[in-house]
Amino acid sequence: MTMKPIIQIALAVLSGVLVAFSFPTMIAGVAFPALGWLGWVALVPLFFVIRSVGPRRAFLLAFLWGLVCFSVSLFWLYGAIHHFGHLSPGISVAVLVLLIVIQAAIMALAPLLARLIQLRWRGEFIVWIAVSWTALELMRNLGPANGFPWGNIAMSQWRFLPAIQIADLVGIYGVTFLVVWMNAFIADIIARLSGERVTFLPAKIVVTILLIGSTLIYGIVCLHTVPKIVDAAPTIQIGMIQANIPQDEKWAQDRAVANLDAHRMMAHKLERTPIDLIIWPESAIPWTISERELQVDAKVIGLFDEHFGPAPYTLLGGIIERADGNFHNSALLYDAQGMRMGLYHKAHLVPFGEYVPYKKLLFFASKLTEPIGNFLPGQSFDPIIAGAAKLGILICYEDVFPEIAAEQTRRGANLLVNLTNDAWYGHSSAPFQHLAISAFRAVESRRSLVRATNTGVSAVITPTGAMVVESGIFEPSVIVAAVPLMEGLSVYAQTGDWFAIACAAYVALGLIVVLWRRFKYSPPL
Repeated sequence: MTMKPIIQIALAVLSGVLVAFSFPTMIAGVAFPALGWLGWVALVPLFFVIRSVGPRRAFLLAFLWGLVCFSVSLFWLYGAIHHFGHLSPGISVAVLVLLIVIQAAIMALAPLLARLIQLRWRGEFIVWIAVSWTALELMRNLGPANGFPWGNIAMSQWRFLPAIQIADLVGIYGVTFLVVWMNAFIADIIARLSGERVTFLPAKIVVTILLIGSTLIYGIVCLHTVPKIVDAAPTIQIGMIQANIPQDEKWAQDRAVANLDAHRMMAHKLERTPIDLIIWPESAIPWTISERELQVDAKVIGLFDEHFGPAPYTLLGGIIERADGNFHNSALLYDAQGMRMGLYHKAHLVPFGEYVPYKKLLFFASKLTEPIGNFLPGQSFDPIIAGAAKLGILICYEDVFPEIAAEQTRRGANLLVNLTNDAWYGHSSAPFQHLAISAFRAVESRRSLVRATNTGVSAVITPTGAMVVESGIFEPSVIVAAVPLMEGLSVYAQTGDWFAIACAAYVALGLIVVLWRRFKYSPPL
């Protein structure tokens, strides 16, 4: 069926909008209803078009899809770049557009590869688009500039717990594969109903039923069995502080004492309850801390009463100043006497927030790392020990990267802790999307994950990805909860991104065959 170019463009744009709104969305302070179910159909308009066009056309339409999708889902970055990065509106827009173009171009390679391999070798579009899309999501996780895997379509399913339990086997990328496959299958069904010939349709129906059915059965079984394991696990009592410090006051010298006091008063209230661990958010201490400072007055961290043991421990975010004058974005653990018991340096830094990648090319963006300057990455993923708790620390958006939580779990972490500050992004989609991504880390590792944030969303997430409690955004909040200390390793924690790597290898094989065939059958010069 021949389709007019304007209709092809309209369907690509429609898909971009649908995918963006399948994620948690807040625009100008207005929260949109949960539309995660859209994830199962949002790519159908795009796939309906590109399943019958050439590779080049598939890339262009998918690139348009990506421009729309990432523009809608990442618009909130402009505020952080402009208002808090102190760059001009023009340069702020340029930086955001560059990021969107890169993300769109990477994902547009998936339809290009799918159609190229299908047409010039063999196979079905539904298979090649699912494996290519999964492989390119893995690529977005790796680079450029340390990677930025925000906006993976699997994120749309964070509330649909039966569908995401397979993440403990195949990671978030297995959910990506499943959702993309379903979209391609529906596109095939629509094509058949439109009178087009669809090859191997009975086989596709059977495979789709098996994929969806086995996923849901596995998910239902996990939702029945994992809570029993959780109930049998030892617990610790944690208290999390959300002090709600506005970003424009976060590093203001005239507000430093008041900002610290806001945290200390909340901590003091918690210390008079049966609490094992008090958790402050990222960068809670409003000045730098010397790496040689091994003890603080307990009153500085809000412990005013006399304690005769190490508990309650206090875990907080702070900026460590090294002896050589460089800095780390760090998490520090103190006991009840103010002795530093553990230290973790953030390993996966935020480009344009904690360092400027490609400095010579992007020299104008250096203002984004003020007032602190460039950070150095940490080198260890070993957990911090707080009594029976072995804390796998994820600072800021380290929880976006599945391999970090998996590595910490392999090293013995029995509880994941995310310290973050999403005040940069205002009343936007970002805090809710960040929470959605965190849910996958809990399922993949089968660990509880607790999130202590400056302005929300602070939360306690179970090993099945369920939310025990969530705070609001831009309001002071204290969360107290008993969280289990889980042991044992999931398949994903043991093997990592084996499924996504297998998809990438299959695509690479297909591409090699295509290139070999072209070379073999090309006429001699």
